Amino acid sequence: MPFSEKYAPTTLNQIAGNESAVGRLVDFGIRAHGKERLKPILIYGPSGTGKSAAAHALAHSNGFDIIELNASDYRDSETLNRTLLPAGKSSGLFNKHQIIILDEIDERSDKFDSGSEKVITQLIKESRHPIILIANDYWDRKITFLREIVERLEFKRVNREEIKKVLEGILAKEGKSMDWDVLGEIVGRCNGDLRGAINDLELMVGAKLELLENLGRRDRKLEVYGVLDNIFMTRSFEMAREAYNNTDLDSDMLLNWIDENIPNRYSWRSDVINAYANLAKASFFLGQASRKSYYGYLRYSGILMSCGVSLSANGQVADMRSYAFPNNIRQLSKSKSSRGAMNIVMSKLVYVLHAHKKDIFNGYIQLLREMAKEGQKEVGSEEMEVFFERTYNLDKDDMKAITGSS
Repeated sequence: MPFSEKYAPTTLNQIAGNESAVGRLVDFGIRAHGKERLKPILIYGPSGTGKSAAAHALAHSNGFDIIELNASDYRDSETLNRTLLPAGKSSGLFNKHQIIILDEIDERSDKFDSGSEKVITQLIKESRHPIILIANDYWDRKITFLREIVERLEFKRVNREEIKKVLEGILAKEGKSMDWDVLGEIVGRCNGDLRGAINDLELMVGAKLELLENLGRRDRKLEVYGVLDNIFMTRSFEMAREAYNNTDLDSDMLLNWIDENIPNRYSWRSDVINAYANLAKASFFLGQASRKSYYGYLRYSGILMSCGVSLSANGQVADMRSYAFPNNIRQLSKSKSSRGAMNIVMSKLVYVLHAHKKDIFNGYIQLLREMAKEGQKEVGSEEMEVFFERTYNLDKDDMKAITGSS
């Protein structure tokens, strides 16, 4: 049996990290025994942080029978009609309490028919049993319809000390030992993914440090969204600053993400203006840090792009739209080959014109472009290619780069 199953928590006090969220689940379990109809809880957060384990531990601790569906069960509304709605009204064996767990609710197929939302909404309204829904991304469009009818409960990445304690506990129960360097690397590479760390531990028991390169690092594709959430969706200086301080995102890249998404999140014109004003100041200090090699400026840049943007909003903040990838980064990616070709041209012209690349780009390229276009009209492409090759040492591909660039 895999370590992740063998040592799965059976009670909520065995859940590592997320103490506040676990406390709310304890309260939910206590109230679920009463006659009060509870608002469903939507547990969300990165993979491997214990969301599903916590839901199962809650059920086990309170003696609930579990009715569970996951992504493979969300095929169509007809299937859900046959499974979910009867489950919401059924009685457990010997009148035992039941709990409904809808795992991976944001992993439903894009082709999932629209009637499913109606079925799930109906279940929430009519169910006699408490309901827990589990997702990775609270802002996923596929679960937009749930936001007004559930309580949100965030599970965050587990900190390194907690992960280390869990791994050491498993090693002790297994009667195994591990090199401290190997254990430290597993903890460092998992990026808060406890389940991933446990899986890596199982693979690395008895292995040498060199084999760690086969593990790589855990996926952090959701991190940018979490950082942006804490900047755009909160009005908290501390949360915004913590989001910036704890991210591995490059400052330039984060600035581009914020730049692209200010209009997507802030609805009031004054909020947009204030946010861009703070972002412009952040960009200024970021540039100063690079030009003057004084990295104290990065402190000001980070505060302005995180806390400054976060506190710019006094009006409505849109939470229904997904984050857009920075368009300027996308355009740079698309033009990578043409920029590479132009760089070759400028490298050749440095020795012919005895000028700096920057001056060539700003002053000479436009002139050469006009010369090439006019020359092609007057004497033809072949004659111009010969002229440019003899005079400037530029070949046919270089000519294309010049005439095709903007």
